Amino acid sequence: MNTTKEETMDSKRRQLLAAGAALAGTAALPGIARGQARPESANLALGFGVDPPFAPHILGVTQGWFKDAGFADVSTRTFTAGALAGEAILSGDIQLWTPGNLPPISMASNGSPVVVLGTNCVNWNLEKLVVRNDANVNAPEDLYRIKIGLLQGSTSSALLYYLAQHYKLDPQKLQVVNLPPPEQLAGLASGTVQGFICWEPWPVRALATGQARVAHTGSTSFFAANKGQTVRVSNNRSIFVASQDYVRKNPRAVSAMLAVLLRGQRQSADPARRDETIKIFSEFQKQDAAMNRAIWSDYVFNPAFDEAYVEDMERTAAFLESAGRIKKRVHVLDYTYTEPLERIDPSLVKVRGRWKA
Repeated sequence: MNTTKEETMDSKRRQLLAAGAALAGTAALPGIARGQARPESANLALGFGVDPPFAPHILGVTQGWFKDAGFADVSTRTFTAGALAGEAILSGDIQLWTPGNLPPISMASNGSPVVVLGTNCVNWNLEKLVVRNDANVNAPEDLYRIKIGLLQGSTSSALLYYLAQHYKLDPQKLQVVNLPPPEQLAGLASGTVQGFICWEPWPVRALATGQARVAHTGSTSFFAANKGQTVRVSNNRSIFVASQDYVRKNPRAVSAMLAVLLRGQRQSADPARRDETIKIFSEFQKQDAAMNRAIWSDYVFNPAFDEAYVEDMERTAAFLESAGRIKKRVHVLDYTYTEPLERIDPSLVKVRGRWKA
């Protein structure tokens, strides 16, 4: 029996969903039990954002798990750009960064001393190409006629690259306007741009106006010719990143922090606790719970270090190399540190990282 590329991709997504559900059904980890060795420092600063990848962190804060693990002072910091967060992780202003995978791949390949401690959630379906209804985008070639807002240098740039590659579009003919997410939404409303590529919650906010629709997601086409078919053009996943210096100096803190985050991932992936988790997340972020319920399934919480992790990271690195943003690719496993997670739950480490503390 022949298997199409679309069927293979759909199968991979089902496997990820199943893995997340299986993790949700496991018991809470013993790694944050009282009486364990305390972290080297009781202070923990988290780089923060507005979207559901931060649900595990928020559960750790609001449910007292970080406090139980020995972190008496937990603070959060938000940044207007990934580069600023990257600088903060290297300077020690924050100890944990949870970005999409593109910025830390760029940093590691350009010599910055960062290390991946974990993979948080797989976001293949998260980013969306949203177009105005009156832009009449029905086929890939119609994208040549419109201006597309996106944050250049973000994972959205990689999605556009692989979208163009799949549909054999000339990237040089695409009219890209560099805009941060709020300005993308405003630009779409005013007509300054006729489409944008961004992660949630910005697409769902655009759709709520009634003036726009989704033309493509990171894994599904809504073009007329192949509407509803699986077309994976995304390699986006959020990851846990720290500085190499912090990891070397604070091994107990790293283990305690990861144990809390893994517990949060498991609850965030648990269908039976979905409404509870969304309520906690939405109240903390001061967001509409209904909006978060609508987008929650776009985030597949799966902490496994596996071949899918390697593939997503290496394909993103290939995009950066093609764009001239990295001069020499560094293999993902050379800056991946799996030993702390393996000590907590060996079953989650299918592929071992080569970085050593």
